[in-house]
Amino acid sequence: MSTTDLTPDGAITLADRLQLKPAGPGRWRSLHGDANQNGRSYGGQLLGQALRAALMEAPDGRPPTMMQFLFLQGAMPDQPIVFDVKRLQDGKRFTSLHVRGAQGERTVLDAQVSCALPLPGPAHAEVSLAPAGERPEALPTLDDVPPALRDQIALMGGYGRDCNAAIDFRMPDPLRQLDGATARPHFRYWMKVPQALPDNPHLHAAAFAYLSDWWLNYCILAPHLSRAGERGMYIASLNHALWLHAPPRSDRWLHVHAVCAHAAHGRGLAIAQYHDEDGRHIATATQDCLVTHTD
Repeated sequence: MSTTDLTPDGAITLADRLQLKPAGPGRWRSLHGDANQNGRSYGGQLLGQALRAALMEAPDGRPPTMMQFLFLQGAMPDQPIVFDVKRLQDGKRFTSLHVRGAQGERTVLDAQVSCALPLPGPAHAEVSLAPAGERPEALPTLDDVPPALRDQIALMGGYGRDCNAAIDFRMPDPLRQLDGATARPHFRYWMKVPQALPDNPHLHAAAFAYLSDWWLNYCILAPHLSRAGERGMYIASLNHALWLHAPPRSDRWLHVHAVCAHAAHGRGLAIAQYHDEDGRHIATATQDCLVTHTD
């Protein structure tokens, strides 16, 4: 990437981070890479860019409804990713697309995206667990967490030191949710894009995919924080799935409730529900992770 592409994190918006450049028929090239705590590309950026590439090739009038995503190899944030998109199905109601991302000869991701016409049918939804009247803008940020507590959770996969200027992230009752003596295998938080985004549904969907990776797998580690000083942990995403129940508006507050369904044998599964400020169920996400001791 050029030095223009590598503008410091705080100086560019999320819309900038998700920009892609045409590189041929059905092919798109990334222009920016965000690094995670392991020195690889932040998984949310891969999710957002892959969904953006797929939607560049999708027909109008069919919003995205699902993405199944495999993290195949660690992507390098200082190298561009080339996304190849192919239509697998183009029927009366559904369009399915395949996305493969590569850095040179290395395939780093593989995804399938579905888009569908909205149709009439039965409706019900998971209820939001956000307390009535809770104001996310008044809740603590990660910078408000005491340094000693941040140092404790940083032993668990780098959490606590990982901040991102493209995400406004707020936590209710962080002392209870983050302290090893009281943490449980679930985590509740709010997030949004800090800057207003253009009124582009495809961009908002891609931005939501970017957001959806943020702290999602923390609930896998939370029950083990009391033993954080004994052995450090390494965590990496293996696969990620999104189901979009309604078009997200990513520059407005989204409430997230993430639960670890199971952890064993070096892997953990997180499931999250996303609701907007009005309590509408916007999306569901799952993530399967590698979770193991650093030694």
